[in-house]
Amino acid sequence: MTLFRTRKPLPFVFMMVSILYFIYVISLGSSAMIGDEIGGDPGGMMLPLVLSIFMFVASTILFLTDKKPQEATGKVQGTSERRLFLLTVIIAILYVAAMRPLGFIITTALLIFTLTFYYLQGTVVRKDTATWAVGTVATLAILLALYSIGRVITRYLLLSARQGRIPQWLGSTSVVVGVVLVVVLALYYLLYKLTRIRFHHERVPSSVSRAFDACMISVLTTELLYLVFRQMFLVELVRGLITW
Repeated sequence: MTLFRTRKPLPFVFMMVSILYFIYVISLGSSAMIGDEIGGDPGGMMLPLVLSIFMFVASTILFLTDKKPQEATGKVQGTSERRLFLLTVIIAILYVAAMRPLGFIITTALLIFTLTFYYLQGTVVRKDTATWAVGTVATLAILLALYSIGRVITRYLLLSARQGRIPQWLGSTSVVVGVVLVVVLALYYLLYKLTRIRFHHERVPSSVSRAFDACMISVLTTELLYLVFRQMFLVELVRGLITW
């Protein structure tokens, strides 16, 4: 029990959540491997399994190495830390439960935005609910816009290559992913540069600035995960509400 008294509790929560998520994914079974003929699709379980294993390894390392400050050892866990602890558990459970109906993109963006925002805030309080809600809508709007642009580019290149309107090599997986990645990152960087000063102005409340940071982090992370696993490795991700 000394180990638990001298270590921070949040990494341990992530350890437990990653184990439960791993068991949940295994219990679902693998989806059909649409790319078996060419060896491109390792199955629908690959991404969730990789994420759960990575999360477990990272949280275990943090749990074993990240000790509480000496003056905090033995003290009662603070209110803010307990609230973040509870939020992490709730969000992780909701992420697993909502994956199929909402889809990978929406649930992943909501998970990353929510945890990033409240951890930047350092606590969970009711007055931040409105800022969180607006940030959630903004995150989904920006993400869906970038996603839709990427899908349009992908379909254009693939269809044009098949019809012979452009060279065949422009329709290859690596080229398509590369083009989409460059365009998406360019648009993301442009948006970030145009809006960062506005949201990090000294007159802007700190909660709004942190919501902006959480928004940009969640948009970039979710979009990159989608491009790498879905378009590059052809892993079948749950579509949910996003069917285009």
